[in-house]
Formats: sequence, C-alpha cells, structure tokens
Amino acid sequence: MKKPKPGTRMLTTGAIVVVAVIALGLLYLRSTRNPWTRNGQVSANIVMIAPRVTGLVVEVGVVDNQPVQAGDLLFRIDPDDFELAVASARAQLDQARQNVASLEAAVVSAEAAITEAEAGVTTARAQVAAAEAGLKAAKASIDKSEAGLEQASRDSERADKLAADGAGSVSHAESRQASEEKAQATLDGACAGYEQAEATLEQARAGMAQADARLVSARAQLAQARADLGTPGEENVQVRSAKVSLAQAELDLERSAIRAPADGYITNLNVDVGDYASPGTPLLAFVDGASFHVEGFFRETQLRHIEVGDRAAVTLMSHRRQKVWGTVESIGWAINPPDIATTTGTSGLVPQVQPSFDWIRLAQRVPVRIRIDSVPDGVQLISGTTASVVIRPGS
Repeated sequence: MKKPKPGTRMLTTGAIVVVAVIALGLLYLRSTRNPWTRNGQVSANIVMIAPRVTGLVVEVGVVDNQPVQAGDLLFRIDPDDFELAVASARAQLDQARQNVASLEAAVVSAEAAITEAEAGVTTARAQVAAAEAGLKAAKASIDKSEAGLEQASRDSERADKLAADGAGSVSHAESRQASEEKAQATLDGACAGYEQAEATLEQARAGMAQADARLVSARAQLAQARADLGTPGEENVQVRSAKVSLAQAELDLERSAIRAPADGYITNLNVDVGDYASPGTPLLAFVDGASFHVEGFFRETQLRHIEVGDRAAVTLMSHRRQKVWGTVESIGWAINPPDIATTTGTSGLVPQVQPSFDWIRLAQRVPVRIRIDSVPDGVQLISGTTASVVIRPGS
C-alpha cells in the first residue's frame, strides 16, 4: 500500500482543522443568535385545596387526575350544622329588628310624653297667672272694703254725735251703725277672699313645679330612649351585628361545598367520604390549566441575546418531533448561587463570602419564563417535565 505523501497529510489535517474551526464558529454564532438550553421545565400554578370550615366529608365529586371546570364540585362537607347556623342567624336578625322597633316605639312614646308635659307646663303657667290676678283683685277688694269701712265708721260716729246733741235722729244713727257693720262684714269677706286667693296661688305654683318636674323627667326619658335605640332602622348596631352573623353563617354554608377555582386538573386526591376535614389541611392539589408555562434556565452569558417578546421554540422530551411555540414573558431578577456567599450575624445582613479556588468560573443559570402560545394536538403538558428551549431573537 502506497503511503500518503507528507504534503497530502498536512493538507488533510489542515482541512480538518479548518472545518472544525468553521463548525465551532457556526455553533458559536448559532448559540449567540439563537440562545438555547436543554435545561428547561414545564411548570404550572399548583394550588393546594384545603377547606375553610370543619366537618365530615359527605360527598366527593371528582376522581384523581380528572380535568375540571371552574365551579365544579370537588367535595362537600356535611352542611347540616351550617344550615342550622344560618337559620339561627336569621332568627337573631328578626329578633334584633323587633328590638329596634320596640326601642323606636319607646322614643315615640317619650316624645309624646314631652309634648304632654309641655302642655301641662303651659296650663300650670296660665293657672299661676290667673291665681296671681285673683290675689291682686282680692287685695284691691280689701283696700276698697277698708276704705268703705273707714267711711262708714266716720258716718256712724257723726250720726251718733248728732243724735246725742239732739241735732239728728236716733234712727239715722242706727242706720249709720248698720252701714258700718255691713262694711265690716264686707272687709271680713274680702280678707277671707284674699286668703283663698293666696291658697289658690300657692296651689298653682305647686302645680307649676310639678309640671316642670314632669317635663324634665320626660326629657330625660327621651334622652335615655334615644340612647338605648342608637341609630334607627337597618343601620342600628343590633341589626348590623345580626346581619354580619347571618352573612358569616351563609358564607360558612357556601364554603362547605369546595369547588374548583378555575379550569384545570385534579391531582394527588387525598379525600374520601367519611373523612374529617379541618381548616387549612390540604386534601388535594389543583393544577391551574391556564397557568402552564416553561421555565428555561439559560446561562448568564446568554441573557444579553434574550429580550422580552422574543419567540421561543420549546421541545418536550416526551414529544421530540413536535414543537410548542411560546414567547419570552420575563427574565428572572434574582438567583441563589451555590457556595458563593452566606449571611451571618443576628440581623442576617452581613455577607460572608466563601473563598473560591476554581480555575474556571461556571456561568450561573437564570430562569427565563416562556408563555405558551400554542400546543400541538396530542401534546399533553405536565408540570415538572423536561424541555429544551431555543430563543429566536427579533422574531
């Protein structure tokens, strides 16, 4: 066999090197123009479904891994206790409304009592005024009777003197004496009338004091009735409190039926009829069907070639021949690089940087979120599965 000439070997080696360099260059250009990674993962929002009320599970409406629509019944907790609580809360609301109506009636009654007391004060004042006028008239009558008695006494004395001197008749003197006695009787009657007028005035003033006291008492009762009532009608605190209790009871009754929060899938079903459900204890996982996306973990050196809005081609490991198309939605703002730095101290704010003796520093991986735009028929997205992602910048 003829050996190749040295020149031929050198040409062959040089050609291989050139081809390798060109291939590496093309691969480099491709990796910069179209960043790609095999470190991708399908993700979705997974909601741990837990009840918010306590009770015995009486119905399960789904099976494990079942697709559901928003509002579909997942499972139901025994509603009997919650229905009784709603009935009790409604009765308490009716009782509160009756109490408020009674208090409003008490306010109306107190207002009527004030009106009546004010009328009594007006009447008592009129009676006092009339009694004062009567007393004044009685005093005037006394003054008049005293003047008449004084005049009759003078006339009687003069008539007696004339009769004694023979200048007048005895009958005239007797007539004047009778007039004097009559005037005295009139004065006595006037004095008695004055005393009666004084008694009447005293009684009227006592009635006035009682009327004032009744008015003060009525006003105090009205103030107390209004304080007991508070805000009238449906805004009364008793009614509002009863409404809150009823709303809470109705909400608990509604929460006894646990329903799907959105369209999605049931997984990790861990509940059956007869189980006792407790608030906050997850009984199944719900995968939000509208939240599926891809997390592509790109090297930090590739990020300058990736922008939000770039087109992305996703290849699932389970469907290598069918591409899932998406759009770059966001780029992660923070990662936790391993073996670089930790925080120490009571406040946890001081970084403690670990010494690094690596000759080569590996680029960190940064998550890039890909929104899925279209899924080919027959391709099933499963959260947690592996995917490769290629970015098409500017597309």
